[in-house]
Amino acid sequence: MTEFGALGPDGYEHVRTLSQAAMRACPHRIMAPEHYREDESCRCDDESHAEMAEWGYSWDAEAGRWD
Repeated sequence: MTEFGALGPDGYEHVRTLSQAAMRACPHRIMAPEHYREDESCRCDDESHAEMAEWGYSWDAEAGRWD
């Protein structure tokens, strides 16, 4: 398990734990907690995941994923 922590706007620490298996299942091995859904599936197949574009990926409509 990998644990991520960050201070939220409320001033409290918010912690998210993800399994290493979930991060290994991501085709790009992204290690940012916001990249994962509550069920721990990655969002490489989510066209609305705008952070992917900010991180330098482009949407491949034919493949239905960020590349």
